[in-house]
Amino acid sequence: MAYKAGDRLCGCTLKQKCGQGAYGEVWLAEDPVGARLALKIIRVSGRYSERELAGLRYYKDCNHPNLLKIRHVEIDDDRICCTMDAADDLNHGRGEYLPDTLANRLRKSGRLESGEITALLEGLLAGLEELHRHGLVHRDIKPDNILWVSGRPTLADAGLIAPEGKGSFVGTPGFMSPKLLSGKGSADASDDFYALGKVVYCALTGLPVGEYPSIPENMTISAGGGLNRVLRESCSRPVSSAAEFRKLLTEEGGAPRVVVMPGNNNSREKRLFLLLTALIFVCAGIAVFLIPGKTKPPARYVDELPPDSKEAVELDKTLQAAQKQIGEFQRQLARTLALPRKTEELHLNDLRSRIATVLREEHLLPGDGTLCEKLLTYGELWLPTSPGNPEIFSLGVRYTSALSPKELTERRKYWRGKNLPAKELQKAMLETDRVMQAAALDLLIREAVAKAPPHGPLPPREKSRLEQLFRLRHEAAHPHFYRFEFLQEPDTSRPTGDRTL
Repeated sequence: MAYKAGDRLCGCTLKQKCGQGAYGEVWLAEDPVGARLALKIIRVSGRYSERELAGLRYYKDCNHPNLLKIRHVEIDDDRICCTMDAADDLNHGRGEYLPDTLANRLRKSGRLESGEITALLEGLLAGLEELHRHGLVHRDIKPDNILWVSGRPTLADAGLIAPEGKGSFVGTPGFMSPKLLSGKGSADASDDFYALGKVVYCALTGLPVGEYPSIPENMTISAGGGLNRVLRESCSRPVSSAAEFRKLLTEEGGAPRVVVMPGNNNSREKRLFLLLTALIFVCAGIAVFLIPGKTKPPARYVDELPPDSKEAVELDKTLQAAQKQIGEFQRQLARTLALPRKTEELHLNDLRSRIATVLREEHLLPGDGTLCEKLLTYGELWLPTSPGNPEIFSLGVRYTSALSPKELTERRKYWRGKNLPAKELQKAMLETDRVMQAAALDLLIREAVAKAPPHGPLPPREKSRLEQLFRLRHEAAHPHFYRFEFLQEPDTSRPTGDRTL
């Protein structure tokens, strides 16, 4: 049945549709006394509606300011109606009502400041603590399910709530932990904290979760110890309690760490140049003007010092030491400014070489030229992320990535302008161009997925090959990932050319 503004359901008047999914809708509504509510209408459809009702039953005893309050549930033959507190209006009454959700805030402002994220986490952790105290897990923590109600961060949507360790395989790709994706266990509290870590990633970078762990170009932040630890730890190891998550935010871990995000070389070198130049002036100033145990003499007195006096000799030594330090700082600055460019060159050469080796094994290099037209004309690069074979789905979610459409268009235009025979063109593209290598890997993944069994486990050799293709495809789309990785501790097992700042 189609609903429209003005219809009356569950004792409320529908005002504005706020969202719609495969099984239901969410409306802004008013009760008989004019109070604003959110009304969720779910179509009765077997397993989905049964799961929704089960989640509401589990949730009914949870009562906390940071958990969305369910006010009334009504069931008839073809629908379930559920009223709850409505989110604040992100437009503040100016124009159409826009629910104040984290997803809408990120769409509107791009990303949140670290202070806002910390305040958000404090509220959500308090709500999760109450939920976990009842032996329940949320299983669908994501920006769309985080609201502000009366200015208070609130965790919403009870539809997937289940007892810890007993839920089925459900959730939103990108926010599901590797454990769940691999089918090695049911959801527990650590999976909620994994999803919360991904929420922090989205809020801090403004990127969709599928881009994890990429970071925006030209973005420099100082996340300090807390948020940096949350990102690094909650998405790489199980965090079992709200107290443990809070400890990541608040424990002393030394001086705040400056996080350098990948950008263009000029902006990165400019930031580094300004920082080191400032250090040079500070140190030089200290060396020149701060003589131990003495104050700076007046300028006139310095001019009149006898050349062989004790004060003049000491001052001359100090100036010579300062000049020596400045020279050393200048040499260090030159070496440091050269490092990012050398690192980038080493890493990209290593990446292109590893991809070329795989393409040779797949007989695409040197090739006979038949692949050229396909690489230069077929649609946008694609990766399978829709459910199907669970092992392929898991790989697709883990290594999901996307090349910049602008970058892809530019590289294709460049190679179309080359006056080379098809065989030579294919060889040149697939040996030297990371973007076209990514396109070739994409084609190989498509072929492998098409041949894979739709259900059941993949043969070990096929799974290993697919994982290699997915991983290389991800690196080709995100060549800065390993060099500018701030979400994990340095991994010394990675091959030469991988760097972490």
